[in-house]
Amino acid sequence: MKNKQNCSLSIQSQINNRKLSLDCEIRNSMKSLGFKSMLNQANIKKSKGVFTIHLIYLILLIPFLKKSLSFYWSKNCYINQTNARKDTFYRLLNKETFNWRNLVHMLASKIIDRCGDVPHRQKTLIADDTIAPKTGKNMEMVSYHFDHAKRRNILGYQFLQLGFHNGINFFPISVSPHTSTKRPNNRLRNIDKRTIGWRNRKESLRKKTETLIEMVAKAWNNGYDASFVMFDSWFAHDSIISKILDIGYGVICRLKRGKAKYKYNGEFYTLKQLWSKFAKKQTVWLPDLGLKAVCLNVCLKNSGIVRILFVSNGKKQWSAFLSTDLELNSSEILNYYSRRWSIEVFFKDAKQMLLLGKEQSSTFEAVVASYHLVMIRYLLLVNILNRLTFTGPIGPLFREIAENQIMQSVSEQLWSGIKELIIKSSDVILQNINPKSLLLLIDIIEEAVSGQHEILPAKL
Repeated sequence: MKNKQNCSLSIQSQINNRKLSLDCEIRNSMKSLGFKSMLNQANIKKSKGVFTIHLIYLILLIPFLKKSLSFYWSKNCYINQTNARKDTFYRLLNKETFNWRNLVHMLASKIIDRCGDVPHRQKTLIADDTIAPKTGKNMEMVSYHFDHAKRRNILGYQFLQLGFHNGINFFPISVSPHTSTKRPNNRLRNIDKRTIGWRNRKESLRKKTETLIEMVAKAWNNGYDASFVMFDSWFAHDSIISKILDIGYGVICRLKRGKAKYKYNGEFYTLKQLWSKFAKKQTVWLPDLGLKAVCLNVCLKNSGIVRILFVSNGKKQWSAFLSTDLELNSSEILNYYSRRWSIEVFFKDAKQMLLLGKEQSSTFEAVVASYHLVMIRYLLLVNILNRLTFTGPIGPLFREIAENQIMQSVSEQLWSGIKELIIKSSDVILQNINPKSLLLLIDIIEEAVSGQHEILPAKL
């Protein structure tokens, strides 16, 4: 078995040497994973017209056509590949009966299984939320959300994301959209209340804490074997921790300094009091991390005995983390929690490269579908990385696929124009050439231009 190499060095060096061809990888991944069968199981299908998998494949490719000129050329390329027009794509995204969540679950499960088995202690679930900003106040279910990074309210949609981490890669497995009561409009599409689209609307009005517990329970029922669920201080409540423990997972999270009381040595203390009265005096230096740390075992009303890790930079700054596993030491708790950063990387990649929040539609269905398509793009890129036995960020891989896809679109567009010119002028300037020889020449050139890049729904 090949040893895994560092992605940012190995892939990028091969890209620079032009030894790595990735322009067909997404199509090949969809075929090898049985994507068409997954679509049918998720009820994402059409009764007539262009094949659904063909339309989704073209939508998945959009982020890779990142240069504006090539994007406009590629639209003609798309028209040449399918008779579908813009309305066909919008109808696909606006369909309220499609189970996009089930599709992502099946895809993620298959890709995770292909990565091979890893020790149970290496597997974790990670939860966090993000905001996709919007500017249109007439969009369905759009609302204002407080952005803690920017310290102000932002118009858009909020998404609660749950992901799986196997110690190497992050896999987005489930997402739930959320809207607040601060909405600039009350517009709602008139859809069947028995559909998935209507259930998504109801779910978006629930508290995120309730939805998180439901998402974690579904992950357990769907067979995601993990040792811990990790999240930041926003979800760090005794009630949430105890419910996750009841489901069957452990918890590692950051704690916020609030009024919550922890029982220690028979007395109840706030986090700040625990630090000043006990932890501060007991911290020891961790040379491998460059921090001072100490663990205290305390008791919560619902969750029972848990371990709190206090860390300090040696000055006045300190933070606290919680672990339901009492056997973990300071370094192990911090190493686990550091994996939570992978979901932040996913959000950044999704927004900067995979068009998260860039959909141009006023319906809630299109917003939900577009976010799931972002997750599908990310999962396919992770699958490509694993198949090539590389580890690391998806950025270099994305840039290579985007560059190859742009070159493909440009070459196909140029050849289309040249072919049209040859055929139209053949009676004038190519009178002495046998028509069969001319057609054979065109076929040879076309095969060379297309190579392995033909978009063939039947093959998918």
